[in-house]
Amino acid sequence: MRTLAGLTKFVLFVFHTIFCSLVHLLISGFIRLFKGNQVKWNRNLVRFWAFGITVIFNIKIDKKGSAPVPPFILVSNHLSYIDIIPVFLHTKGTFVAKREVRNWPLIGFMIEMVGIIFVDRRIKKDLLRVNDELKPACNEHQGIVFFPEGTTSAGEKVLHFKPSLLEMAATEGMEVSYASIQYRTHPKDEPAVNSVCFFGARDSFPGHLLKMGKNREIYCTIRFGEERIQSNTRKDLAKQLQKRVESIFIPTHIGRK
Repeated sequence: MRTLAGLTKFVLFVFHTIFCSLVHLLISGFIRLFKGNQVKWNRNLVRFWAFGITVIFNIKIDKKGSAPVPPFILVSNHLSYIDIIPVFLHTKGTFVAKREVRNWPLIGFMIEMVGIIFVDRRIKKDLLRVNDELKPACNEHQGIVFFPEGTTSAGEKVLHFKPSLLEMAATEGMEVSYASIQYRTHPKDEPAVNSVCFFGARDSFPGHLLKMGKNREIYCTIRFGEERIQSNTRKDLAKQLQKRVESIFIPTHIGRK
């Protein structure tokens, strides 16, 4: 029975994502033709997509604290590809994502269309390029969100924050906001660490999506820190931000409701 539920949610995810992608392709041409606000349109579409995903997978989101307003830079711990859902629904921001996400079925194509900035952390020149792109992308219409751990985890602890993408914030003297994300599942479901967190090489993206779809409910808590952190060196900024995220972080393994 849960396998059928997972398959149903998987199919709905595919159709919902394709629908949003087609709408974007159709409307974006008109936005450019009539010189509309492309950033605002992208944000509204991706919020619609994100809301649809919460309905399909029965994701209940509890927001704690105040989300930053544009322009902002926001960092968070990273547990799964669905981390973008609570962030998109509660902030006006776009993401910096690792290059591999671009190749994910469906979701990679869509998020590339709506202005996600991709980075290959293995190539130093690419990090320089992305830091140059962050300044114009962080404006009165949107902020920038990224995960300085550089990878996803099981949510047992906050991994080491890599400072490379904080170069622009340090150089420009910008204050950086922070948040933490935690997942729990229904008592009769697999714990979130096994069915929501997406880390290592245990599952393919479609396989994990199917597994996640078997859950009856997913509970997500996103906590926004109230402080804004500033430093003129990226390493110090990364160190301070990691401590702040750790202070509001709750391990996922505590995890069932």
